[in-house]
Amino acid sequence: MNVFSSYEPPSFPCCYSSMIYYINVIVAYSYGYYLYSAFFGAILITSLFHHSTKTPIAYWIDQIFIVAVSIYSLYILFDKIAQGIKNIIYYAIIAGTFLGTMVLYFYGNVNTCFCFAKDPNERDRWHQLLHLITSTLHNFIVLL
Repeated sequence: MNVFSSYEPPSFPCCYSSMIYYINVIVAYSYGYYLYSAFFGAILITSLFHHSTKTPIAYWIDQIFIVAVSIYSLYILFDKIAQGIKNIIYYAIIAGTFLGTMVLYFYGNVNTCFCFAKDPNERDRWHQLLHLITSTLHNFIVLL
């Protein structure tokens, strides 16, 4: 999405896929990561707001919470590594989903594909996959 474009239609399929973050809210809360849970509650709300309105302000508010949850997830991950938690399968899943996120979002942005494809339906499908992958990534960080 070009945040400076004059009009971008709402993406209700992405609104529906944003609801997966409710699982992150529950998982983080049940494992005692209350701030992480609150961040995902905020991302759930801002993602719904962004995908239903597609305004530049909604985009930037959503980005702020995405960066916040990303930084906090790195803190949790590195804290678990420092504690000596070793689960090679979980680390492999975390690394794979992280790389998937980078490819779908950043590579897609540079090459106008995946989440930044010209066709809105294709763009929505990839972005829905991005929601699923990031939800999985953050759940495995909590479960590690």
